[in-house]
Amino acid sequence: MNTRAAVFAIGCSVIAAHAPAWAQSGNSSMRVIAEQIVSGGGMAGSGHPIRVIVALGEPLGGRAARPTMSINLGAAAASSAPRGGSQLVTVTGTVNEANTAVSVNGVAATLSGTTFQAPGIRLREGLNLITALAADAAGNQTTRQVTVRLCTLPPPCPTVGALPDVAAASTQTLSGTKTAGTSVWINGVERVAMDSSTTWSIAMALQEGDNVLTIVTKDAAGHASATVTRTIVVDNLAPVLTLALPAVTNLTPLAVSGTVDDHLTTVEINGVRADRTGQAFQMNVALALGANTLTVIATSPMNLRTTRTLSVTRGTPPAITSVAPAQGSKLYTNAPATISVAASDQQQDPLQYQVRLDGGVLADWAGSASHTWQPAASQAGAHTLEVRARDGFGGDAVAQRQVFVLRKPVVPQ
Repeated sequence: MNTRAAVFAIGCSVIAAHAPAWAQSGNSSMRVIAEQIVSGGGMAGSGHPIRVIVALGEPLGGRAARPTMSINLGAAAASSAPRGGSQLVTVTGTVNEANTAVSVNGVAATLSGTTFQAPGIRLREGLNLITALAADAAGNQTTRQVTVRLCTLPPPCPTVGALPDVAAASTQTLSGTKTAGTSVWINGVERVAMDSSTTWSIAMALQEGDNVLTIVTKDAAGHASATVTRTIVVDNLAPVLTLALPAVTNLTPLAVSGTVDDHLTTVEINGVRADRTGQAFQMNVALALGANTLTVIATSPMNLRTTRTLSVTRGTPPAITSVAPAQGSKLYTNAPATISVAASDQQQDPLQYQVRLDGGVLADWAGSASHTWQPAASQAGAHTLEVRARDGFGGDAVAQRQVFVLRKPVVPQ
């Protein structure tokens, strides 16, 4: 018997075997992604090319004329994409005879010359069978079927088998279940390639301390599942303890903070357990005047310890001894006024000074204890002068004075 060939250009593999292609939808377009291709096919088109596969069919009128029919899938332009697991597509293609009737999944296609179009073909999430039937005027028919997988929804979340919270081994085997046709990604890296299996397993190299593992699966369209997070602490070494304290401070209590390399390590400062947030710790420590010794002990889950001993000296803040102008002083508009402050510090620390007027900065921090202010005519009235002195160790002192700005009296001649 003579035969003829039918060509299906939808990016799938051997049609008779119904091997699935993958359809990715979005923004009113559909991309069909093939799993495989056989010899005799090839690529067609540009941008998102399609694969062409040749399959044998029955002849028209008993002649080995080798007429062809091609089929393409595209999003239906006239319809909005349904939500959650379905998509309307338009199936288009060509036949070699203008008077051929074509239907797709029972929907009659319109024919323009040798090009046909069947809009409104619904694909549902998962596998879909597309059946195209072509019949010529003599009653000869050609039927072709293609299986297409629509992926609009993310795959289900993978499962992860039980893992230890703390381990000595630096390599752990992670395993669990997943949906067939998905890959497994851990911390943004594909660790298990896409396959048809519903289980997965991988030996994962871990580092000392916290290992936070974010695990997702992805389908062929790139949709990612919800994230599964697991944390494993590898504990073979004494904790890495990081903190820094000032040698001198005027503050008490002193906020002592730092980090360790895992979230299960405990930290004690002078025998009192510090608060923990992840790998960070914090504690307010009361200091006595003079020298203070702080002993910081970090204990890992495997009872490995790191000890640090630090010394902090608590000094005294400066004291303001005098301010000019005095309380209730009268100043004149457009006349320079000197604002000065005297302060002392028991440790003879260098001091800086600031002057504020009615809450705003008149003279910012500087080593000079004297500043000049010339009130403008618009500043007549009562004002609050505030002077501040500070050292470099957190200590400061504040003093306020109320002054009055007046218009200078006119002296009669």
